[in-house]
Amino acid sequence: MEPLYVAVCEDDAPERESLLALLAGCAVSCEVSAFPSGEALLAAWRPGTFDLLLMDIYMDGITGVETVRRLRERGEDLPVAFITGSTDHALDGYRLSALKYIEKPVRQRDLDEILELARLKKASAPALTVQRKGVSESVPISGIAYMEQQGHVLLIHTKNGGVISVYEKLSDAAARLSGAGFFQSHKSFIANLAFVDHIDSELRCFVMHDGKNIPIRRELMGRARLAWENFLFAETRRGSRQI
Repeated sequence: MEPLYVAVCEDDAPERESLLALLAGCAVSCEVSAFPSGEALLAAWRPGTFDLLLMDIYMDGITGVETVRRLRERGEDLPVAFITGSTDHALDGYRLSALKYIEKPVRQRDLDEILELARLKKASAPALTVQRKGVSESVPISGIAYMEQQGHVLLIHTKNGGVISVYEKLSDAAARLSGAGFFQSHKSFIANLAFVDHIDSELRCFVMHDGKNIPIRRELMGRARLAWENFLFAETRRGSRQI
């Protein structure tokens, strides 16, 4: 199974290293990115990159609660576990839909439990079922950045840079993604609007967070822009309801 992608935000270097060591020993396989502050996390953040955020509450600069609040304002609804020496912010955690509070000192079993919860949440998320080498495979819809048709092969580009190749028509896959925040901008491309950074009107393309340009047919430019704006508006409203 694909590993969990975990972000750790902790400003105390020894505490951060301890968390990384514990995560390396967890039963659930994970790939970890560490950040020394809320500011660093927000600056590097890209939608859909992580499956779990382990967030220290008390940090220099902006607090963990404020950092998560800003992520929620961006429409990001990934699971968050607050790490703290106090439960004074329990109400804030509830308002921000925190998955769990982990009290310091963090124990191995605490991380095993939260990673298992995140794994189950990821496994139950909506997925696109494809056939690869005669075997059915489920690809989490939230992890698909865009899809590209090359001849008889459909290339599914995932949020972490991977590519899944299957023999399928883009139109068939697109039909199964109806209402999931995707837009088919070209006969050979469909983009997940959550991974669009902006629209380049001169080049007529979606510019994705990874810098990839997804072409938009001239006659679809207006519809593409409207679809992206409506998506952003819906995500902003959803984020505001979680605060």
